[in-house]
Amino acid sequence: MSILVRAIQRVNPKDVKGTRKWYPIQSTTKMVTEDEVAQLIADEVTLNPMEAAMALRQLRKVMLRLLLDGKSVRLGDWGTFNITLSTAGSGEKKELTARNIKRVNIKFQPGNELKIALQKADFVWLDKVLQGNNVAEEGEKETPEESGKEGDTDEGI
Repeated sequence: MSILVRAIQRVNPKDVKGTRKWYPIQSTTKMVTEDEVAQLIADEVTLNPMEAAMALRQLRKVMLRLLLDGKSVRLGDWGTFNITLSTAGSGEKKELTARNIKRVNIKFQPGNELKIALQKADFVWLDKVLQGNNVAEEGEKETPEESGKEGDTDEGI
Protein backbone atom coordinates (compact mmCIF):
# COMPACT_ATOMS: atom_id res chain seq x y z
CA MET A 1 0.00 0.00 0.00
CA SER A 2 1.51 3.22 -1.18
CA ILE A 3 0.34 6.73 -1.87
CA LEU A 4 0.88 7.74 -5.50
CA VAL A 5 2.52 11.13 -5.98
CA ARG A 6 3.37 13.27 -8.98
CA ALA A 7 5.36 16.46 -9.48
CA ILE A 8 3.69 19.82 -10.07
CA GLN A 9 5.23 23.25 -10.44
CA ARG A 10 3.69 26.06 -8.39
CA VAL A 11 4.28 29.69 -7.65
CA ASN A 12 4.68 30.90 -4.09
CA PRO A 13 1.53 33.02 -3.43
CA LYS A 14 3.63 35.32 -1.22
CA ASP A 15 6.03 35.96 -4.12
CA VAL A 16 4.08 35.57 -7.39
CA LYS A 17 6.99 36.89 -9.45
CA GLY A 18 9.45 34.51 -7.80
CA THR A 19 10.79 31.28 -9.20
CA ARG A 20 8.28 28.47 -9.50
CA LYS A 21 9.20 25.40 -7.45
CA TRP A 22 8.40 21.74 -7.90
CA TYR A 23 6.28 20.01 -5.26
CA PRO A 24 5.09 16.43 -4.90
CA ILE A 25 1.29 16.15 -4.76
CA GLN A 26 -0.87 13.16 -3.98
CA SER A 27 -2.83 11.48 -6.80
CA THR A 28 -6.12 9.86 -5.82
CA THR A 29 -6.69 6.60 -7.64
CA LYS A 30 -10.35 5.97 -6.82
CA MET A 31 -13.33 7.27 -4.86
CA VAL A 32 -14.45 4.42 -2.60
CA THR A 33 -18.21 4.28 -1.99
CA GLU A 34 -19.96 3.74 1.32
CA ASP A 35 -21.08 0.28 0.13
CA GLU A 36 -17.48 -0.67 -0.65
CA VAL A 37 -16.39 0.54 2.80
CA ALA A 38 -19.19 -1.55 4.34
CA GLN A 39 -17.97 -4.62 2.45
CA LEU A 40 -14.40 -4.02 3.67
CA ILE A 41 -15.66 -3.65 7.25
CA ALA A 42 -17.73 -6.83 6.92
CA ASP A 43 -14.62 -8.67 5.77
CA GLU A 44 -12.84 -7.62 9.00
CA VAL A 45 -15.58 -8.32 11.58
CA THR A 46 -18.50 -10.66 12.18
CA LEU A 47 -21.05 -8.37 10.52
CA ASN A 48 -22.53 -9.20 7.16
CA PRO A 49 -22.21 -6.49 4.47
CA MET A 50 -25.79 -5.27 4.98
CA GLU A 51 -25.26 -4.84 8.74
CA ALA A 52 -21.99 -2.98 8.14
CA ALA A 53 -23.73 -0.70 5.60
CA MET A 54 -26.52 -0.04 8.11
CA ALA A 55 -23.97 0.81 10.81
CA LEU A 56 -22.27 3.30 8.47
CA ARG A 57 -25.60 4.92 7.54
CA GLN A 58 -26.49 5.23 11.20
CA LEU A 59 -23.08 6.72 12.03
CA ARG A 60 -23.63 9.30 9.27
CA LYS A 61 -27.14 10.09 10.57
CA VAL A 62 -26.06 10.39 14.22
CA MET A 63 -22.99 12.49 13.40
CA LEU A 64 -25.06 14.92 11.32
CA ARG A 65 -27.62 15.26 14.10
CA LEU A 66 -24.92 15.91 16.70
CA LEU A 67 -23.07 18.42 14.52
CA LEU A 68 -26.30 20.28 13.73
CA ASP A 69 -26.95 20.40 17.49
CA GLY A 70 -23.68 22.33 17.87
CA LYS A 71 -21.69 19.43 19.29
CA SER A 72 -18.24 18.17 18.33
CA VAL A 73 -17.91 14.46 17.60
CA ARG A 74 -14.76 12.60 18.64
CA LEU A 75 -14.31 9.11 17.24
CA GLY A 76 -11.81 7.62 19.64
CA ASP A 77 -8.27 8.74 18.91
CA TRP A 78 -9.06 8.75 15.21
CA GLY A 79 -10.15 12.37 15.30
CA THR A 80 -12.76 15.03 15.95
CA PHE A 81 -15.38 16.54 13.66
CA ASN A 82 -16.89 19.96 14.31
CA ILE A 83 -18.68 22.78 12.53
CA THR A 84 -17.02 26.06 11.54
CA LEU A 85 -18.60 29.08 9.87
CA SER A 86 -17.54 31.43 7.09
CA THR A 87 -19.05 34.78 8.00
CA ALA A 88 -19.23 38.42 6.99
CA GLY A 89 -18.69 41.09 9.61
CA SER A 90 -21.07 43.85 10.55
CA GLY A 91 -20.32 47.37 11.77
CA GLU A 92 -22.74 47.10 14.69
CA LYS A 93 -23.61 44.10 16.85
CA LYS A 94 -27.34 44.84 16.55
CA GLU A 95 -27.05 44.58 12.73
CA LEU A 96 -25.68 41.03 12.97
CA THR A 97 -28.11 38.38 11.63
CA ALA A 98 -27.98 34.85 10.31
CA ARG A 99 -27.46 36.40 6.87
CA ASN A 100 -23.90 37.19 7.99
CA ILE A 101 -23.25 33.43 7.93
CA LYS A 102 -22.14 32.73 4.38
CA ARG A 103 -21.27 29.04 4.63
CA VAL A 104 -21.29 26.20 7.15
CA ASN A 105 -18.17 24.02 6.98
CA ILE A 106 -17.09 20.81 8.62
CA LYS A 107 -13.64 20.52 10.12
CA PHE A 108 -11.84 17.29 10.90
CA GLN A 109 -8.96 17.36 13.36
CA PRO A 110 -7.10 14.04 13.30
CA GLY A 111 -6.16 12.47 16.62
CA ASN A 112 -2.67 11.33 17.56
CA GLU A 113 -3.26 7.72 16.50
CA LEU A 114 -4.21 8.76 12.97
CA LYS A 115 -1.42 11.36 12.75
CA ILE A 116 1.18 8.76 13.73
CA ALA A 117 -0.22 6.21 11.29
CA LEU A 118 -0.11 8.73 8.43
CA GLN A 119 3.57 9.46 9.11
CA LYS A 120 4.31 5.83 8.25
CA ALA A 121 3.05 6.29 4.67
CA ASP A 122 5.29 5.39 1.78
CA PHE A 123 5.09 7.01 -1.64
CA VAL A 124 5.43 5.83 -5.22
CA TRP A 125 5.97 8.26 -8.10
CA LEU A 126 3.06 8.01 -10.53
CA ASP A 127 5.26 8.65 -13.60
CA LYS A 128 7.38 5.60 -12.73
CA VAL A 129 4.26 3.44 -12.47
CA LEU A 130 2.97 4.77 -15.81
CA GLN A 131 6.30 3.99 -17.52
CA GLY A 132 5.37 0.34 -17.57
CA ASN A 133 5.37 -0.94 -14.03
CA ASN A 134 1.82 -1.69 -12.91
CA VAL A 135 3.18 -2.47 -9.49
CA ALA A 136 6.02 -0.37 -8.14
CA GLU A 137 9.11 -2.24 -7.11
CA GLU A 138 10.35 -1.97 -3.55
CA GLY A 139 13.24 0.28 -4.57
CA GLU A 140 10.80 2.88 -5.95
CA LYS A 141 8.96 3.40 -2.68
CA GLU A 142 9.99 6.29 -0.47
CA THR A 143 9.04 7.45 2.98
CA PRO A 144 9.27 11.12 4.00
CA GLU A 145 12.43 10.40 6.00
CA GLU A 146 14.20 8.80 3.01
CA SER A 147 13.37 11.55 0.52
CA GLY A 148 13.45 14.57 2.80
CA LYS A 149 16.23 17.10 2.52
CA GLU A 150 17.10 19.67 5.11
CA GLY A 151 15.72 23.08 4.17
CA ASP A 152 12.71 21.76 2.20
CA THR A 153 9.52 23.60 3.08
CA ASP A 154 5.83 23.50 2.25
CA GLU A 155 6.13 27.07 0.99
CA GLY A 156 3.79 27.83 -1.89
CA ILE A 157 1.53 24.85 -1.44
